Amino acid sequence: MLKIGVITMALMSFLHAGWLGNLLGFTPTPYYKMPIDLSKAGNVAETDIRIDEKYSVYVMLSYDPRKQKISRGRYGEISDKYFGDEIKPTLPIFPIKLTVMKYEKTGTAIIVDKTYYTNTQRASATRHVGEFKLQEGAKYHIKVETVEDYPELAELNVEVVIGYIKAK
Repeated sequence: MLKIGVITMALMSFLHAGWLGNLLGFTPTPYYKMPIDLSKAGNVAETDIRIDEKYSVYVMLSYDPRKQKISRGRYGEISDKYFGDEIKPTLPIFPIKLTVMKYEKTGTAIIVDKTYYTNTQRASATRHVGEFKLQEGAKYHIKVETVEDYPELAELNVEVVIGYIKAK
C-alpha cells in the first residue's frame, strides 16, 4: 500500500512539473487559459508553453461575465468598482508579476521578470498584463502572480490568457 502511494506521488510530481507533457509532446501552445484567484497576494498561475511559430505573445486577465457564478447584478457591482471600462477605467489597476523563463540545455534563462500594471483592453472583460516576443521552436515557463490583496474579487472567476499575434 505504501509503495502505491509513493509511486502515485512521484507520478503526480512529474505531471505537475510538466515533464510527462514535454516528453510526450503535449506542452500547450498559445492560445491557453488557466484560472487565477485575484483576491490574495501570492496566488500563482503557471504553465509551460511551446512556441511553434514566430509569435508576439501576450498575457491578459479575463473575467468574462458568461463564466461567472455570481448574479449579473453582483458582477456589475464588482466590475464597475474594480475594472471600469475602456472609456473610463477604474482604479485599482492591478499589479501582476510576470515571469517568463526559457528552457535551455544548460538550465533556464529568465526572459521576463517584471511587475506590470494592467490596463483595460477594448473588450470590457479583460485586463492586459504584458506583451513580448518568444523564439520559435523553444519551450518556456510562464508564471503569473498576484501582488496585492483584493478580497472582494474572490467571488469572480478570472482566467489568465496566454495568446499570440503571429509575427511577419
